[in-house]
Amino acid sequence: MASSEKCRIGMIGAGNVAQRHARVLSSFADVEIIGVTDVVPPAAEALATTCDAPALPDAATLLSLEPDAVYVCVPPFAHGHAEEAVLASGAAMFVEKPLGVDLTVPTRLAAEVARRGTRTAVGHHWRYLDVVRTAATLLAGRQVRLVNGMWWDKVPPVAWWIRSDRSGGPVVEQAAHVVDLARALVGPVTAVYAAGTGAPPPVADADVDAATAATMIFAGGAVGTLSSTCVLGWKQRAGLEIIADGLALFVGEDELVVRDGSGQERRIPGDPDAARVAVDRAFVDAVRGLGDDIRVPYAEALETHRVTCAIAESARTGQVVRLSPGPVGADGAAPAPSGAAVDRVIPGQWTAPGGDGRPDAAAVGPGAAATGQGAAPTSVPAEGGPADG
Repeated sequence: MASSEKCRIGMIGAGNVAQRHARVLSSFADVEIIGVTDVVPPAAEALATTCDAPALPDAATLLSLEPDAVYVCVPPFAHGHAEEAVLASGAAMFVEKPLGVDLTVPTRLAAEVARRGTRTAVGHHWRYLDVVRTAATLLAGRQVRLVNGMWWDKVPPVAWWIRSDRSGGPVVEQAAHVVDLARALVGPVTAVYAAGTGAPPPVADADVDAATAATMIFAGGAVGTLSSTCVLGWKQRAGLEIIADGLALFVGEDELVVRDGSGQERRIPGDPDAARVAVDRAFVDAVRGLGDDIRVPYAEALETHRVTCAIAESARTGQVVRLSPGPVGADGAAPAPSGAAVDRVIPGQWTAPGGDGRPDAAAVGPGAAATGQGAAPTSVPAEGGPADG
């Protein structure tokens, strides 16, 4: 599209996460939301009203308007048909995480994205946190030894979340942000071993594990853990602790905590709202041909999804799950020695295969750019998920 034109965007799904993206996109002078669709018409109508756009009956009608890009913000179980329709239309595509309840649909879609060369992005907005960039700079040149990730929270107020066949479970749906951050800062994960409680949280009809604990092995030699629970009435803690030679970090949405050889603890506040704006700004700029700062395209998000699905599988089976090398990245780089194709906070951060898997400080320093199955209708349910998803 011409750089002087507005980016015409359609919305599939009208739940909480779609509403957040719509608020951000509506604040951009170079964006026009041209339509909203949802299988719950009142949800589509409510969101469309806030965007000054029409509520449309289905995805086919939305795509007939020839949008430049489409946001697919649907629950995990509803992924597949919407993305297939968008890919067939030729529009660019932004997908909210997680990509599905398991690997079946995302693997098929990733192949189609690669075949068509579609411009894509996935909503792992933590990659755009300034504190994550700072953490990557601090880790450059240091050997990471230990990783401890956690997501200790409540059950979100949406009915599908408590059913594993609808959400994929808490690790897939919720802790994916932490797993993605671990891959970005520490490198590829080569094996996982996990256990769940085997009992659900105290919520009617729930079948997801109330808590999960996993061990992760990283290609660069680090070992780590991930713990997840949904039995609280609040969000207690979500983030990643990293121990490297002479350095201890905690990285979360809200802050970076640093302790190094000085022995003094430093706290650097985070800005998650700015990151949520940045992930949309980067996608719009890429669609308009004004930039290339998409940090998590679909293929990269799939590699994080492989790890979360492996943890869920290990918790179900009690077996170690090993991750095989991912596909060659879109930039032509050879595959890294694990399930990750290209692990990065920003493009170019990671070393080539055979390296030590640590961040390249030059890529994150001050000069870096900041910038289902079967036949089904083409409309899908609203995301309706947690606002911090």
